Amino acid sequence: MGHIDFQDDIEKNQHEEAINRLCEQFPGQQDQVRKNYLANLEPMIADASIRTYLPIFVSRKVKDYLEHH
Repeated sequence: MGHIDFQDDIEKNQHEEAINRLCEQFPGQQDQVRKNYLANLEPMIADASIRTYLPIFVSRKVKDYLEHH
């Protein structure tokens, strides 16, 4: 996993809040949530010209993964 360049602190905080919400939904899996979130975010953020909805899209992917694995 590489480095994610956030546009600003607001964007970084939005992703941290999304991770925290997922951690609340999946207690005891904080490490898995964070790793999975960042792994899904990295390729999406690199290609996105509009980043507003990325926390929603990435959260859905992580939630789906955790519910089925």
